[in-house]
Amino acid sequence: MIVTAYCLSYGHWTVIPHQLADSFADMVDCGFNAVALSVSESEMFYSRRAMEIQVDLACKAGLKVFVIPSRIGARFAGAPLSPSLWLAQHPESALPGHVGFTGPIACLENAAFRDYVKQFMATLLRDYPIDGIIWDEPKDEQTISLHPDTIAKFGPQSTAEQMEDGFVDFLSDLTAHCLSVRDLTITLFNQLYSSERFTQATCRIEGIGYAGYDGNLSRQSMFHEEPEWRKYRIESAWDRTVEECATAGKKTFALVENMLMPADAVDEYATNLKAYLQAYRPDHLSLYYYAHNNEDAERTHAVTRDLMRKYL
Repeated sequence: MIVTAYCLSYGHWTVIPHQLADSFADMVDCGFNAVALSVSESEMFYSRRAMEIQVDLACKAGLKVFVIPSRIGARFAGAPLSPSLWLAQHPESALPGHVGFTGPIACLENAAFRDYVKQFMATLLRDYPIDGIIWDEPKDEQTISLHPDTIAKFGPQSTAEQMEDGFVDFLSDLTAHCLSVRDLTITLFNQLYSSERFTQATCRIEGIGYAGYDGNLSRQSMFHEEPEWRKYRIESAWDRTVEECATAGKKTFALVENMLMPADAVDEYATNLKAYLQAYRPDHLSLYYYAHNNEDAERTHAVTRDLMRKYL
């Protein structure tokens, strides 16, 4: 079983190696055997040495290293929550007239963008001893593109289903490219909000070994507002995960989003995580390591650590 500490935007700008080493040692003590490190366009431009330090220290701690290519072309999730640098410099590769949650969105039929992403991944995989990739939540897979390259492929009246097909083609091509550069374990997770047509198709992509969903185990809030259930429970994705993976011949994945928690939600998180770890056993399980924006980060981490030690 792979048990991955999910780390977003950690140690890329303020880089304190002995603190990184302590964190990786703590991950091992918790029961993690892998770590997932986010890599955005920003890091690939400005934090290459910091990434090298992180990967080296993680390997020395005995952890497998996954990378999370983040927010590239606004077509994946991850961190930080920021627009695509490359699209800002190449607006001709963006969907015309459309701005998404983090800014312009890349046209997946555009050859220049696809070449850019392949070069990004090839550099990442050749320069660092990476063990795997996690494709984090494909984004805007049904958004209609009026880009000339999309029209040339699908015609002027394209459908949401054709946009899904275009994303599957893009991700299939990118996954194959990555595997041509390096032998890797590749994991994909979607959101339950995506159509079953799309999630089944992405699960079938050759080269992807693990597939599943993320989800939470407690109420969440951004700041001092009343906490609420902002997303679906992770347990609700299990049957769909098992069915899709069994049909596609893949192994199962789940990411527990133990983030955005106010202090008064930690008890319910503890109760629900205990129940989850007792009842479910994905082949690849991931939990956030000191997840972002938790009000009582130390207590939340203590709950995660103690329950992992007991039930994994």
